[in-house]
Amino acid sequence: MNWKTILITLLSLGLLAFAIFMVKNQKSSTELNEFVVADTSIVEQIYIANKNNDNVKLTKKEGIWYVNEKEAAIGESVRVILKTMLLIEIKRPVAKSAYENSIKNLATSGIKVEIYQRLPLISLGSLKLFYRLTKSKVFYVGNPTQDLMGTLLKSEKSDEVYVTYLPGFNGYLTERFSPYAADWISHNIFNYSIKNIQTVTVEFGQDSSQAYKLLNDGSQNFKLYSLSNDLEIKDYDTIRVLESMASFRNVNYELLLDNVPQERQDSILSLIPYRKVTVTTKDLQTKTLRMYLRPNYGQVPDLNGKLFPYDVDRMYAYVDGIAMPLLVQYFVVDNITRPLAFFSKDYKTTSNYVGGFIGTNSEKPNP
Repeated sequence: MNWKTILITLLSLGLLAFAIFMVKNQKSSTELNEFVVADTSIVEQIYIANKNNDNVKLTKKEGIWYVNEKEAAIGESVRVILKTMLLIEIKRPVAKSAYENSIKNLATSGIKVEIYQRLPLISLGSLKLFYRLTKSKVFYVGNPTQDLMGTLLKSEKSDEVYVTYLPGFNGYLTERFSPYAADWISHNIFNYSIKNIQTVTVEFGQDSSQAYKLLNDGSQNFKLYSLSNDLEIKDYDTIRVLESMASFRNVNYELLLDNVPQERQDSILSLIPYRKVTVTTKDLQTKTLRMYLRPNYGQVPDLNGKLFPYDVDRMYAYVDGIAMPLLVQYFVVDNITRPLAFFSKDYKTTSNYVGGFIGTNSEKPNP
């Protein structure tokens, strides 16, 4: 063997040793960060739970995320948690002196996160067979660090506790892994363009004379009917009708009331809705929003110093597709629940509303 052959052999062995080192180092680094989900596009389910039995299951069906397989999830919130799991990095293991306290924290207030992906049962190079939903990762999310710039995480596969962070983000990540369904359910009630609306029906529990139906008969031509006598009203303000119909583009509720006792809910639902609006779309899908007066918890007085009998800013509400009660704001729903008189050409916009109520500040049945 001449010196050239020996040199080539040594170089080859050196390169092979370097390649093996790099592969092992890369594999070790990948295994160390058990919190990263390299391909979030195949995540189909996320389960989050705390020690108080609060839990939520986020499930993707046909590209849409749902909360507990019922209500639509807030798309942006799901994107945030997926991005977090894609980019999260380990800053360092917790110090030995803080390890015991970190374990106790995770045991008492940690949030468990389970990630499910659709993965192949058999994977041979590019050949992948028998895809199934598989629990790919389980980790526990703890409290933020004292400087609020890191978050404690522990993988189910390891005893180590790590301080983690998101590059480019100054803060902690605990709140992104909320186990409360209310934090994930979309606040959207209606989101329809005028061309997609077939009919809108608006009713008032205390004044049936103001109830009406708007029919979209195409090309932004509308027919207006009074529900009290089933008569068509032909002389109406077309601009106000258009404005009312356009207001269904993005209607959201303020708050999901997921802690109202069932007895209280039954009491509310036993009443005739103060306002009720039903939308039927061109493809004959129907959704109804029912609103109920809310007590004047804030003790807000009128101009004479007398307390309004009801909240002048918010109402209770129920909407099809969400079992729990909601809070809606008058300034949001007023535009989609105008009284019939509003569409009259001689209607005075300041005459009939006092603090969001139709009529005057009179006593009404307490819900």
